[in-house]
This record gives sequence, C-alpha cells and structure tokens, in this order.
Amino acid sequence: MKNKFKFLSFLVFCLMVSAATVTFVACGDDDDNNVDDGKIDPSTIATTNLVAYFPFDGTGIETIANLTPSVQTGVTYVAGRRGQAYQGAELAHLLYTLPASSKMKSLTSFSIGMWFKSPLVTGDPEPTIFEIGKSDDLFWGNLKLALNRLDANADSLQLKAFFLKNGATWSGQHVSYSNSNFIINKWMHLVFEYDAITSKYKIYLNGVQVVTNDGVENRYSEDGIALGELAFVNADVINIGAWRTKTEAAATDAWMGWFLGNLDELRVYDKALNDSEVKALYDAEVTQVE
Repeated sequence: MKNKFKFLSFLVFCLMVSAATVTFVACGDDDDNNVDDGKIDPSTIATTNLVAYFPFDGTGIETIANLTPSVQTGVTYVAGRRGQAYQGAELAHLLYTLPASSKMKSLTSFSIGMWFKSPLVTGDPEPTIFEIGKSDDLFWGNLKLALNRLDANADSLQLKAFFLKNGATWSGQHVSYSNSNFIINKWMHLVFEYDAITSKYKIYLNGVQVVTNDGVENRYSEDGIALGELAFVNADVINIGAWRTKTEAAATDAWMGWFLGNLDELRVYDKALNDSEVKALYDAEVTQVE
C-alpha cells in the first residue's frame, strides 16, 4: 500500500511539472511570434508590387527607395492614423527626384492607397494632392490626384485623377467623381487604381469599391478604343501638395493652390490591386491605427 501511494504521488508530481512546462513553452512561443498584439503589417500586402511607401512619420522620407525630398517647404507633421501624418498648408509641398531605376517612371497600371482627410474646397484654390510629374509638363505631369472646387454648401468632396496614356499625342484621361461618403474633414482610407488589362479606373473607400457609373470605370481614348496600358513620358519627380506651375514656374493663377489636408501611410503599387488585396490592406491598416 505504501509503495502504491508513493507511486501515485510521484505520478501527480510528474503531471504537475509537465503541465507547468507546457504552459511555459506556449507563453514563450506566443511572445516570439507577436500573435497577441493583433497587428498586421500593411507592407505584407502585395509586397512585390509595392514600389513606394511614404509613412510621413515626422519626416518626408520615402522608405522603399529611401527617397529624401529635395524640397519640403512649409511641411509639418501632426498626429495621424499611425504615428504622424503630413499636414498641408499654404506654400507647403514636397518634391522628390526619381532615380533612373524607379518603377514609378514606367507604370502601366497603378494603385495608390492612403489615409486621407481634407477640408471642403470652395472657390480658389484647387489643390494637387499627389503627382508623378514630368518637368517638360509642369501642369499635368504623368499621373495626378487632386480635389475639385465645389459650392460652399457641398456636404462632401469631389476627387479628381489624371493619368497619361501617350505623351507623344498628349492623350490621357481626366476622371472626377463625387460621393456623399467622401466626408469633409474625416479620415478615410482611399485606394485609387487603374487596371490596364480591363481599362477600368476604380476608387475604394475603407476597403470597399465605391459604386461609380460606367463613364468613370471604363476609360477610352479619343478614338473610342479602350485605353489599355499607360505610357508615362519623362517621369522624373514625385510632387505632393502643390501645383508645380505655381512652385516652379511662378504661375499666379488664383485657382492653383496647395493641399490643406492630411495624408498618412501613402503607398504606390505597380499594378491594380484586386478586391481581396484592397480589403486586406485596409484591414491591416486598421490594426495599426493609434
């Protein structure tokens, strides 16, 4: 009987040690993989197609090619969706020189994602938000995102895009679109994209495609042929926040102005992200919101 009692006591002791050991190993494994913080790195979405990333975390440095702005006049940084964000202002803008190897010089399709917040634009001026520019055309560049001016009683924003198809004939596409969900002075996650395969231009808001009309989604050249692959010409700079005709060519047009809102976590892709990728990007971005 004594031997049986000793054996049972020893067995209970071994089970207790074993359980404690398993618990200890499990805790260590959780810590090593950071599975308990709930955060997803947005840069893991479509990684091979991510060609530029501007975190705007207290600096204008782009982190994929480590581009430092050659001009950063008047730019400040404020609390954003993740760390800090770009704060626009009168005369404030960023300008970067693109290296010869930059994939942004030859995009045929694109996706541009960002956290975005803007006041209503009324009267003058009309702001440029983001541009892949060309120094032989300071006005349009190769790809431009902007805001249109609206009546003072408008309850939402109108987003505008231009992208170049053929520099030799100066053919391109202008797309403007209003939506009541483009809320004034509210953070939104936006993705603007153009797919050369389908010749479709799309806007996504908070991970979901905004329903637009056929004239917005299907882009055709002047001869009625589907736009197809874009063909950037002499792409040499990234411009954020200003009309280059105003900052570099001394234009005095009152309607040309500066972006007065906020940008954060701006990413450029060399393809049109699919619906699942856009949703995954938004979901990942949300996990980083502070």
